[in-house]
Amino acid sequence: MSANLSFTFRVTGIEDEPRARAVVEELQELMREESIDGQVSIGIVPQRSGHLVTGGTDFPVTVSRAHLWCPEFEKSLAWYAKEAAPSATCTIEWSYPDEEH
Repeated sequence: MSANLSFTFRVTGIEDEPRARAVVEELQELMREESIDGQVSIGIVPQRSGHLVTGGTDFPVTVSRAHLWCPEFEKSLAWYAKEAAPSATCTIEWSYPDEEH
């Protein structure tokens, strides 16, 4: 069964801008592999304590077997971010627009 869902994510613990750019590149690769690269925006926010990478869906995406895909996507997001910034910590928030009405 498929579901329409949206998500936002935050990657913290990134020391400097070059690592933040590397995290963005890694996450863009993940989005390409998941075939949602045209539906997800990713950006960098400078902070006093380092850099923050944020992103999310521009509009809801349809995912087959979302109950299996979502946990695997969360793991992949963390893995890709840590490839570029080993100290990175990821959080993701899901929303299901069809269930909110």
